[in-house]
Amino acid sequence: MDKLKLYVLIQNLANGLTQPFMGFLAVANGVSNIGLGLVSSANGFFAGLVQLPLRGLNEPVKLLKVSTLVLAVLWLTMAFVSYGNPTLYVATYLSIAAVGGVSSYAWALLMERASRGSRGRVLAEYGFFGAVGSLLATLTAGLVVKGDYGLARYVFLTAAMLIMSNAFILTQLSSIRYDGGLGSIRQSIRGIERFLTATFLFAMVWSFAWPIFPVAQYYVFNMTTEQVAILSIVGGASTLMLQRPVGSLVDRHRRLMMFLGRFLLITFPLMYVFCTNVYQLFIFNVVSGFTNSVSSTAYMAYLFDNSRDKKGAITVYNAIYGTGTLVGSLLGSTALTIAEPLVGVTDAVRYLLVIDAAARAGAAVAYLKLPEFSSPSKGTLTISARAN
Repeated sequence: MDKLKLYVLIQNLANGLTQPFMGFLAVANGVSNIGLGLVSSANGFFAGLVQLPLRGLNEPVKLLKVSTLVLAVLWLTMAFVSYGNPTLYVATYLSIAAVGGVSSYAWALLMERASRGSRGRVLAEYGFFGAVGSLLATLTAGLVVKGDYGLARYVFLTAAMLIMSNAFILTQLSSIRYDGGLGSIRQSIRGIERFLTATFLFAMVWSFAWPIFPVAQYYVFNMTTEQVAILSIVGGASTLMLQRPVGSLVDRHRRLMMFLGRFLLITFPLMYVFCTNVYQLFIFNVVSGFTNSVSSTAYMAYLFDNSRDKKGAITVYNAIYGTGTLVGSLLGSTALTIAEPLVGVTDAVRYLLVIDAAARAGAAVAYLKLPEFSSPSKGTLTISARAN
């Protein structure tokens, strides 16, 4: 198997073990609503913010090697030190998200070159391997932990070991360089200003619901980690089936797919409002297969093909997206803190999610107003790998 495909497969095994449960476990560990807002937005804001100083770095494989090793250490810290302490839990997870942002930046540079000529298809292919990696891991973690949240330490430990194995895989790669100087922020965003504005607005309304979802799972639906895992697996299996066909559609109807990928995200706040049991949640979560597939292909494809300075555009995009998610998550957690004493947790969750669904629908329209695809610019990424 191609080393990069093996890397993304293993990395998503580790992500599948941990990421679907971090908000839920934060609630179970007594993390405050504001802390939950930080946890919910960590993979957006902190992962995006850390990328801005990386714009001038030209060797993504070195970034992957260093960040992968540090991630393994941080998951070990979560397992043996931080888990069980609300403050350390939040601090360690924010660090994990920030270091993960370094890996994401390096990975995006590799994918920009690998996907030239057929953005949707190639990005969908790598997304397919990622989905395969996460499905079994999520189910296993949910079945192991169930209602005994102390067992999550062993899940974190396993994730650390998987990430450490990826560090070994990366030693097989060499001579990866992305040439080019450091452009200004203004140069980086030239031609994609409207896209970045739409990204910020949608990220803000999208993330508003993120700290509310785990509260709904824990207090309204009384879910266990096993049920959280099944919910994630339904979406993952649907993603697995739709990833490649959606990737082809993205190449032919990019702007329409970008709109639909955002608009259909109204499904998720509304399903927590109108569903009466977890089994109905499972059914509605099938829609996430489509939205996940679009999210992993269309928006980065649009960014790659409409920006002149690829490295700068990636970092600015992620920083703007991350800032939007931080603002939205903190607004959502603050609104929940205010509303909960007034109307109770169940009604607070439902009222706020209805508001968010309407906001998501409105913000999605901005993607229909974006300029059409422009000719991709050429970069200079060279990759060579040692043969086994």
